[in-house]
Amino acid sequence: MAKILVVDDDVEFGKAFSKLLNGEGHKASVALSTSEGLKSLKKESFDLVFADLSMPGENGITLLQSVKRDFPGLPVVIITAFGDWDTYATAIEKGASKFINKPVRKEEVLQVIREILG
Repeated sequence: MAKILVVDDDVEFGKAFSKLLNGEGHKASVALSTSEGLKSLKKESFDLVFADLSMPGENGITLLQSVKRDFPGLPVVIITAFGDWDTYATAIEKGASKFINKPVRKEEVLQVIREILG
């Protein structure tokens, strides 16, 4: 069982994604913004973060950079509905562990978790 933080401004996506993770035996928490996600990370420890790339205000890359600076070693997976090669390359260059396109597929999410956390 992994403690997973999902950072996404889409309330319905956050609910559905956390339900998927919890249904697989993980403990998922949802934050609706980068700042809310960083507050959650300061309050409790997580094994993995899934972060939406496109959010109002600070985006997923900003969150990724903050996590890499303040919580070294914590893996971050970027999720987006607007993936392209440049965005993918930027995310990986900034330290993302993986990049997943929306709509997410359960099998892909579970495979990513296995690859990252063993």
